[in-house]
Amino acid sequence: MKVLVLAVFLALFAAACGKSSAPAPAAAPAPAAEANKAAPAVEAAPATATAAAEPPAPTGPVTLWHSYRDAERAGLDELVAHWNKNHPAAQIEALAVPADALIDKFQVATPNGNGPDLIIFAHDKIGVWARDGLIAPLGDAATPEKLRRFLPQTVKPLVFDKAIYGLPLAFKSLVLFYNKKLVADPPKTLNQLVEVAKGFTKPDAEAFGLAYEAANLYFHAPFLLGAGGGIFDESGRAPKIDTPEAAVGLAVARDLYKVHKVLPQGSVSGFVITAMFNDGKVPFVLQGPWFIGEIDKAVQWGVALLPELEPGKPLRPFLGSEAVMLSKHAKNAAGALRIVDYLTSDEAALTRMATGKQMVANVKVYEMPKWADDPVVKVFRAQADLAVPMPAAAEMAAIWNPYNSALQKAIYGEAKALDALAEAQKKAAEDIAKMQK
Repeated sequence: MKVLVLAVFLALFAAACGKSSAPAPAAAPAPAAEANKAAPAVEAAPATATAAAEPPAPTGPVTLWHSYRDAERAGLDELVAHWNKNHPAAQIEALAVPADALIDKFQVATPNGNGPDLIIFAHDKIGVWARDGLIAPLGDAATPEKLRRFLPQTVKPLVFDKAIYGLPLAFKSLVLFYNKKLVADPPKTLNQLVEVAKGFTKPDAEAFGLAYEAANLYFHAPFLLGAGGGIFDESGRAPKIDTPEAAVGLAVARDLYKVHKVLPQGSVSGFVITAMFNDGKVPFVLQGPWFIGEIDKAVQWGVALLPELEPGKPLRPFLGSEAVMLSKHAKNAAGALRIVDYLTSDEAALTRMATGKQMVANVKVYEMPKWADDPVVKVFRAQADLAVPMPAAAEMAAIWNPYNSALQKAIYGEAKALDALAEAQKKAAEDIAKMQK
């Protein structure tokens, strides 16, 4: 009999979850249409009538590719070292590769049999990689008991065509970072933020009130989704970019630059934004958890929920679910699945939270007083409930460039918001039609 795993998971979410060994931690959305759809059911294999004897643990090396650096890498390395010390016949061979290079390396090497057994990456590549036969569904390895470990919103994005393609490690979303030396209380509404930001905007001194990558859809998403816009129609495959709601979101972002003039002059990179924040040149930035490791230790900083666009309409960022996925060409699939279970265990999550500074996907971590009372963790956890999972459909690859171009033209150029979005809609639709042939 087939079991609808996600349905069971959501219904029984409050139940206790299993454990596996890991090192002790270091001391120490009514948004877009695609977000409203119910998560597709995940089909599992039929249960056998009699329980078979548990087979011996698989041996042999398991290769793992990832793009972690700094604290995140330290957390993963700690887990790998602990596993390897206790499992000499089943070693993890981890390789760190820069994120952009990792995508190409995985996509080229895997079909030729030169890829890893496992890869850690954000969920938005699942549609493309599943379509191209690069990753395998977890099947019986994603049991309801295991799925109960995780926040539901970190599991749903990993489902593609009724199969689950990974287990979540962490989630990422934007929040409002602010300099406590410059701002005592973070604003609750966008209008309040603008008024405060104006007081810090001094172009001659290269100081501005707010900084974010305005011409990048990922960073623009809070305005798009907060205004009620989205990316795809109800099918989840056809673009729906040039809507009145999307135009409102783009107009709000444009006004931050052209009317209120609180944004840096011209498009800026993440590197520049980090430097501005560390130098006290900007009190507010829109960034994610990765930004924590980039803040100078001398800076007194805090985080807050993204402000409301208007009462009852909060800005809504994309939610990224970072998962460990199984290669369809894995040389040691059985061993790899043991590692998936290990890395996503509650105990391992504590290490990734404490050492890796990750916002982990595991529910139990947020029930522990140490983390439940942490002001930074509390904000990211609350923001996750207001975030919208980034679309994982393969068609999303055709959205980024046209949308980013529309942002550039409307915010920094002279194009009207709806005109720029209409052009992006046309280009994305053409490219998606070619993909679907």
